[in-house]
Amino acid sequence: MVKVIKIYFCLDYVLNIYFLLREMTSNKYKIALVEIGGSHDECLFTQIQILKANKHTTLTLVCNDSLRKRVEIFKNIDNFHFITIRQGWSAWLDIYALRKYLLQQNFDKIIFNTAQGAAIKKLMLIFPKYKTQLIGTIHNIDKLEHSKGQQIISNKINKYFVINDYLLKRINLKHYPKLSFAAYYPIFFPKFIPRQLTKPTDEIWICIPGQVELKRRDYESLMEGIVQNGIPKHLKFILLGRCEHKHGDGIYIKHKIAELNIERQFMLWDSFIELDEFYSYLMYSDFILPLIHTTHISSQLYETQITGTYNLAFGFKKPLLMENQFSTYEDFKNNAIFYEKNNMISVISSLSKNMSTNIYKDDKWTFEDQKKRYWSLLEK
Repeated sequence: MVKVIKIYFCLDYVLNIYFLLREMTSNKYKIALVEIGGSHDECLFTQIQILKANKHTTLTLVCNDSLRKRVEIFKNIDNFHFITIRQGWSAWLDIYALRKYLLQQNFDKIIFNTAQGAAIKKLMLIFPKYKTQLIGTIHNIDKLEHSKGQQIISNKINKYFVINDYLLKRINLKHYPKLSFAAYYPIFFPKFIPRQLTKPTDEIWICIPGQVELKRRDYESLMEGIVQNGIPKHLKFILLGRCEHKHGDGIYIKHKIAELNIERQFMLWDSFIELDEFYSYLMYSDFILPLIHTTHISSQLYETQITGTYNLAFGFKKPLLMENQFSTYEDFKNNAIFYEKNNMISVISSLSKNMSTNIYKDDKWTFEDQKKRYWSLLEK
């Protein structure tokens, strides 16, 4: 009888250890996804979907109050916590309040949607090391090499996401032995009810997403090409972004369009475009034109960061129109039509709608692949 009791307690002990270990490795996570600033909110939805794909994840979205209207529509979030970061010395009070909140909540992992900039640097200066696992997305990899502030951030955040494979390839990993990197693509967007847009069946819509700024896109080459070659009547350019903002160049673009008498072939917006309208025009578009050229300032800008235009094309499965120099990039070579800058208008004029088939066939464009990439870094 004594032997039986001993065996029982021994088995009970072993089972208790087993269930304890299973609980410790059950992938239960309490996670905070944090966006301190007022930008890069287009990357949040994909991460939310990926994080909540693990049914054991409890997710809190900590977000700048300026983004409240845009993020409150997101599903699957267990808790929202909105913050304000003021200017000047008051910012330290707000940063300290954020630090206090993050520590009190005992998160297993804190993921910073934007792991660069002054506000994150301040937070990392006062955040205890090894208290919880800190991960973040760095949007401009040039900061790893040339920013003292980023070095301070990297002392606490030792796992970085970048949002394109070609950025990952440009990081010299030997220079950062204490850091881990992975790429994911924020190419999934909220479901929306499309607006009913009027589009003649014979028209081809070429979308140029983003705020109208000459430093970000080579609008001059587009206009020069139209001056030299004209443009067929069935083509329409959708300049899908604000043009009348502080740094915008909408006045120049409007003047050129009027000068060439092609107003019917361009659409512009002076102010902010509602999301459902924005997504609807993307959905109706036939091609996406980034207007990034190697001889233009935009080429240098996007050496170490990407334009959101790429992710919109990937997410909406739209063929890209790109300068021939990009034809060697893995993401583009099967999903784009290429041109030389001096024959851009000729190539665009010869487009037909059936050219947009058989694209985005690689596994990397699937949610399952992106989820695997993302979690592999989280659990590394």
